[in-house]
Amino acid sequence: MTNATIAALMEPRRGEKRGVDVAYRYWCGECSYRTPWLGESDGERQQIAHYAKRHPGTPPGGHVEVARSLDVGCGCLQLAAIVLLVVIVAAVCAR
Repeated sequence: MTNATIAALMEPRRGEKRGVDVAYRYWCGECSYRTPWLGESDGERQQIAHYAKRHPGTPPGGHVEVARSLDVGCGCLQLAAIVLLVVIVAAVCAR
């Protein structure tokens, strides 16, 4: 791969939003390289570019880390709704 091809792989595609779908970090299976937190397609592109530059001839490997903190908001909202429902039921039953 040429340097221009590698640089093109590392750039986000047109129409893709940066910062909105940030949830994935790709780790190299050959060395300690890891991508920053990116969208799934951006992270995969950077991992492919890394392998082409640092480990030519080796198929991309490693693992993908998924941000767990993005799911926390929904869980707290559900917990608050359940607590509110229990309080309402207890108030109705106490009458």
